[in-house]
Amino acid sequence: MSVGLRIPPKLPAAAEAYAEAGIKVFRVRRNKTPYANCPRCDRQSSLYVKHRPEECRCGVPTCHGFWAATTDITLIRRWWREEPDANIGAPCKLNGWAVVDIDPRNGGRASYEALEKRVGVLPGTTMQLTAGGGLHMLYCSPDFDLPGLGGPGIDFKHNGYILLAPSVNFSGARYQWAGDGAFIAPTVSWPESLLPRKQRRQLPPARATPRHRFPTQDRRGQRPGGGRLWTVADLVQHVMDSHEGNRNNAFFFASCRAHELAAQNLIGLAEAEVGLLSAASAVGLTDSEARASFESASTRPSDRRWVA
Repeated sequence: MSVGLRIPPKLPAAAEAYAEAGIKVFRVRRNKTPYANCPRCDRQSSLYVKHRPEECRCGVPTCHGFWAATTDITLIRRWWREEPDANIGAPCKLNGWAVVDIDPRNGGRASYEALEKRVGVLPGTTMQLTAGGGLHMLYCSPDFDLPGLGGPGIDFKHNGYILLAPSVNFSGARYQWAGDGAFIAPTVSWPESLLPRKQRRQLPPARATPRHRFPTQDRRGQRPGGGRLWTVADLVQHVMDSHEGNRNNAFFFASCRAHELAAQNLIGLAEAEVGLLSAASAVGLTDSEARASFESASTRPSDRRWVA
């Protein structure tokens, strides 16, 4: 069973936790632009030269970006001591990741729906809820370059970077890992169906992501006496995996299970609500209909068989 990395709530400590886990990070401003990071930009460096960012002569055009990412704890401590409110950036390819970035504000819902119609449901993997109500789906990096766009509101981030929890946006909303809030390193390969056509069938089939299970389950993910015992991550993924025409039913089913599990103190209801509403937004449900469905699920009689 995969063990998640618990992320401290404070940005400086969180940056250290990622670095100690081998994840390269760097500082990012609230507007998502990186801080200047190369030696020529570091006032404490013997190579420092006063200059504007666009005139930097270090030889790396993106020196003020993710190329500065590191796991050097001493440097990271100094960076966040200087800027304790800096957000945490992580380069995708340099960390072995490729990311599907879904932004509902820019048409991500419709694009995700069109993507599903074209290539099928994407395999379950590590997911991060973004501060803007979107979703990051992290996969293992392929050995090929990827197209940048999957449609309006969907980016395929490979050569770029993403922000990591608990980074915060201007409104005060924070990024957070789906499920119980712990980070689990992605183990699922980038979907072959999203590779450039000429590169398909050159990678082994993606394996299903190991899911977190409560100790009371057997090896098949069943409760003693029958019936599956769902985690928050399972419920979120159930919504994400739903097909057109069944999304409302899938969301209501997941909401019912969330209320039943929360009543038994097996999951946190607030955590489940955040995860499910974000998943609902990603698959195209409106916020009002999702919230109404979630509230309605609280009054439904319990069905302890829990069969999807």
